[in-house]
Amino acid sequence: MTDALNVIKTEHRNLMRVVNIFDIVLREAEPDFPLLTAIVDYLQQFPDTYHHPKEDRFLFTALRARDPDAAGILDELEAEHDLCLKATNGLRAALDAYRAGEPSGAENFRAVAEDYRRLQLRHLQKEEGVVMPMAKQALRPEDWVEINAAFADNKDPLFSDDAQESVRALYSRVVNLAPAPYGLADAH
Repeated sequence: MTDALNVIKTEHRNLMRVVNIFDIVLREAEPDFPLLTAIVDYLQQFPDTYHHPKEDRFLFTALRARDPDAAGILDELEAEHDLCLKATNGLRAALDAYRAGEPSGAENFRAVAEDYRRLQLRHLQKEEGVVMPMAKQALRPEDWVEINAAFADNKDPLFSDDAQESVRALYSRVVNLAPAPYGLADAH
């Protein structure tokens, strides 16, 4: 497997680790707004800003050029990237309404968070189950040089070794606020 595909798979696992915290947090009797805010901050800062645009620009563009049969699934995934951006904005709005105590705020946020989780899961399954095998088959070594270089620079603000200090604080918040097994909140 190429370096870029390893990076993408790792980022997918990390994204789902964060998204799955919704399941745990939303079962709690009292809302953990600092943790929910940290999760939504992460979703807006990394997948929407770095991960998806690089998939579109590098991996999908190269695959589209090498395999005309990939156009349909790539169109679908690019549309889902746009949908993910809208969904994270929806998460932010639903969280703000929940925090403000709006009627049905909790139920609405739970529904929006669950929809987001399902969207991401289906999306990642398509990328890993369909597009990655297509890319391994169709792309040439020279294609991977640029793709690998682009993803080598994809520093996940929560999980990379050299994450920027400002986002290290965000990671620390998520870890310290999340209950076990995802975080350390139960240890405090």
